[in-house]
Amino acid sequence: MSSIAQAAITNLKEAGLEHVLYTPGQDAYEAREASYWSLTPQLGPSAIVQPRNTEEVSKIVKALVGTADCKFAIRSGGHMSWIGAGNNIKEGVTIDFGLMTKTSYDSATGLASLEPGGRWKDVYVDVEKHGVMVAGGREGMVGVSGFLTGGGLTFYNCRYGWGCDQVENYEVVLGDGSIVEANSTTNPDLFRALKGGHNNFGIVTRFDMRTFKAVNIWDGNIIIPPAANDQVIEAYLDFSNDLSKNADSHILAMWTFVPYAKEHFINIVLTNLDGVENAPSFQKFLAISGQQNMKLTTVAEKIKEFILPSGKYDAWLTLTFKLDSRVMHKTVDAYKALIEELKRSVPDNNFSVNMVFQPLLASWAQHSEVRGGNVLGLDHVSDDCVVLVVGLEVETLELLKDVSEPGLRQMFDEVESFAKSLDKNVDFLYLNYCDGSQDPIRGYGKENIERMKEAAAKYDPTRVFQERVPGGFKISKVK
Repeated sequence: MSSIAQAAITNLKEAGLEHVLYTPGQDAYEAREASYWSLTPQLGPSAIVQPRNTEEVSKIVKALVGTADCKFAIRSGGHMSWIGAGNNIKEGVTIDFGLMTKTSYDSATGLASLEPGGRWKDVYVDVEKHGVMVAGGREGMVGVSGFLTGGGLTFYNCRYGWGCDQVENYEVVLGDGSIVEANSTTNPDLFRALKGGHNNFGIVTRFDMRTFKAVNIWDGNIIIPPAANDQVIEAYLDFSNDLSKNADSHILAMWTFVPYAKEHFINIVLTNLDGVENAPSFQKFLAISGQQNMKLTTVAEKIKEFILPSGKYDAWLTLTFKLDSRVMHKTVDAYKALIEELKRSVPDNNFSVNMVFQPLLASWAQHSEVRGGNVLGLDHVSDDCVVLVVGLEVETLELLKDVSEPGLRQMFDEVESFAKSLDKNVDFLYLNYCDGSQDPIRGYGKENIERMKEAAAKYDPTRVFQERVPGGFKISKVK
């Protein structure tokens, strides 16, 4: 262990944190390291420290910043799966929010208060007990903090805007250890910068989110053979075109290849937000021959079951393009070519590739502005769009680096080039789907980049979250 790490551990102990401080070889350390969703970010930090409250976060920051040259990472759920994402660190200390997971509800204000380490599968159970719901993540193991500071695609974007737009107040520990609030009247520049600004300003220790009435949803999926590809794309186009007028539904259109399979299949995940069975917006999908599994349920019940497989090495990439059938067809062709390339390189077809199309509507920017705005920069987007994400899983780090990542990059280069040739590419990358080769903050636009830089300089003048926290997407490195 390096002398810097030893000094950091000493400083943390002197700050009274020895009971929540773990080092390699300890059972608690090994358990937390193994609890990452993907193998990719399991980097083996010099130490893990788990604060139990905001005051301990402040003590940790002071101790680590007070250790010369000590680098650290900040983990909420740890779901982002590229090396360097900022949720773990090889040579340094990881602040792990696994002990700050509570959700509470204030009926007087209508706000739910979420600690940063909560996972959405638990958050929804907690708020549904009070008959309310929040617009949060759509996969059970995703953590609260990373999701909300990265923007947040939710079931409810078509009604309320992004997940970050639902935050009414942040509690934040700054780089000097001070604790501040950020909302529309107190530190409003920080408030806006945190809405999509990632880990550039401080450590959020509480999110106060607006709520709305919890109701049953009609939800499930349809497994469709790949021969129906053209029908699916046609149905998706009609659904997206209608969504801004009828903000009652949600879709994930997934093309899926699972380990050892011979071919992929299409998995259409449908959710009617008002619990309307056989909703009119779904009729074109329901008419396609396939295996239907739809039921009346709740968000909490759905998310408890909707958890992506884990325990392998993962790579993700994303891009955004204007809603267009030609680009969607081209993307499916590129996806199929990627699968064939992987079949030639990965023994026994032991890999998985999930490709997802989901809507991004021009109207969402209006919802965001009503709620005080964010820094995502989507107010300039006048067309309805598609967010594309592809996640690829393999068994070894060597296959990830030598086969998966190059193949995925080639696919995205091809799709992006085609979209640009039709003037359909959109200069926006959803940060939570990006990997380190992408630069999502650049797409936020000049005005928002400047706004973020000013907030970083004001609230983090010693550049703790630019230099001491090296992981993630840094405003200081925007190209």
